[in-house]
Amino acid sequence: MAVTTVFAAGISSCSDNDDPKVENATLTVSNIYPEGFVEGEKTVESVSMVFTELNTREVTTYTSAEAAASSWTVSLPAGLYDYTGVIDYKITLSDGNEKPMRLRCVGNSVTVTGSSTISPEWFNISGGNQNDPEDDKSGLVISEIYAAGSLNAAGTGGVRDAFIRIYNNSDKVQYADGLGIVESDFVNAKTNDYEILTPANDRAKNFTVGTVWVIPGSGKDVPVNPGEYITVADQAIDWSAQVANALDLTGADFEWYDDHAMDTDNPAVPNLDKWFCYSRTIWIMSNQCNRSYAIVRFPEGMTSEKYLAEYKGEYDYINSLGSQMHKAAAYLIPNEWIIDGVNLSDNESFVRGALSVAVDASFAAISDKARDPNRFGHKFIRKTAVTTADSRVILQDTDNSADDFTLVNAR
Repeated sequence: MAVTTVFAAGISSCSDNDDPKVENATLTVSNIYPEGFVEGEKTVESVSMVFTELNTREVTTYTSAEAAASSWTVSLPAGLYDYTGVIDYKITLSDGNEKPMRLRCVGNSVTVTGSSTISPEWFNISGGNQNDPEDDKSGLVISEIYAAGSLNAAGTGGVRDAFIRIYNNSDKVQYADGLGIVESDFVNAKTNDYEILTPANDRAKNFTVGTVWVIPGSGKDVPVNPGEYITVADQAIDWSAQVANALDLTGADFEWYDDHAMDTDNPAVPNLDKWFCYSRTIWIMSNQCNRSYAIVRFPEGMTSEKYLAEYKGEYDYINSLGSQMHKAAAYLIPNEWIIDGVNLSDNESFVRGALSVAVDASFAAISDKARDPNRFGHKFIRKTAVTTADSRVILQDTDNSADDFTLVNAR
């Protein structure tokens, strides 16, 4: 095995682990790697394991070459932890060129006390270093999500000035015709931490969705130039005419319209095609920001009729009271169809994302507490990774929304 490391080893933490009042624990990490990783010839460029204690929010980062070994140990303050790991490496192809690769592992709510052991399962994700402009992840990404909406005039909730913005993160024209925009059926919160019994709804296999909207077009009707975006709104109207500080969305490129008395259609803005929605009235994005969203490229030749006939996602589950239940109004999106996905939640309620950890390793947080009224008027935006010499912005896309997104005022 040829393994070369080109980074420094070390542990960093935002707390003093030598404090005598803090009980330290020894954690053994027994890695489970994809077939061929351990024996294969490669150059390991960076390794990082990040442990976050859920009660104190203290973070310990481990960046040793040892972390790429099959088994290693680390000393941590005793507690309850989430962890993420990333290994960037390169392999040499048959033509002599090097290809960047990346492994990731994710773990949630792990108790570390005394002598403990975890067995992270590492998986390949596409791309290598997503912040390298020479290695950017070609295609479309979700650049902004505004789900909470602006605070209504009564100060009791949000209005429907919600939108999703889709950005061309590549250096080539991308076409959004036929692109699916979907919302999870599963909720990323403790109150909906159900045990899913149906194998097809396993997050590692499929994304279970409650809405499927599709951008119309015949192939090249909706071009998105490099560094530009399209905006898809709930209602493409000027909300500021009704509520001070709300958004004017009349400039949106598309809107989702439910053809229902409760909805408002702007005839000047094209409507999305609705393939499926769980609601019998209108669909509103979760203003609690506790679901997951993805953009999807369907296989060639896929139609709404074919999709609805072949990808039903009804499932059995055990609810929080221990009762077995059945959910019929859901559909499946195979993970390989997903171009980009984002888990949303608040820090207090989050249990796990509805998306596979291969799509999103964590979540973007709307607030520390559930139902925090301060969430209204705030949107998620993707961070800038780098600006190229020709002024094109490349957005950060590490498939980890906790790192990739930040929360800003929607105005």
